[in-house]
Amino acid sequence: MRISRNQMFMEMARSASKRSTCHRLNVGCVIVVENRVVSIGYNGSPSGEEHCKGNHCPLSTSGGCSKSLHAEDNAIRFIPNSEWAKDKSIYVTHSPCPVCAEKLMAAGIKAVYYEVAYRDTTSLALLIKSGIEVYQVTPSGYLLDHSNNKVIMP
Repeated sequence: MRISRNQMFMEMARSASKRSTCHRLNVGCVIVVENRVVSIGYNGSPSGEEHCKGNHCPLSTSGGCSKSLHAEDNAIRFIPNSEWAKDKSIYVTHSPCPVCAEKLMAAGIKAVYYEVAYRDTTSLALLIKSGIEVYQVTPSGYLLDHSNNKVIMP
């Protein structure tokens, strides 16, 4: 059976998460323009820096690793210049944290698709309030539209 584009892009995000160097949580994402992937990101230490070792991450005041880049931030950094002015969607394994939500808004993301809710879901309301569409993608391909509480068939 042929999977939907939403399922395909989420599979790609899951695949990217396997490159994560974070031992606490593996997150991956892809940024899409006109049904084409334009950037990929995963969480972990910035390129060229030493990776965290086991559970010995330097923690920030919010409890996350202070050394790692989040997957969304990593992907935003590599959006090609030619794609910045276009409408972009992001597929991410875990819903964005509040800091990443702000970065997504600044990057011109028009829709966020995620699979697993992050522990702090205030970012979802922030995204919706700013006019960004927010969807949870189920394993079977259904979309749960957070903007108007509807279920969309695959």
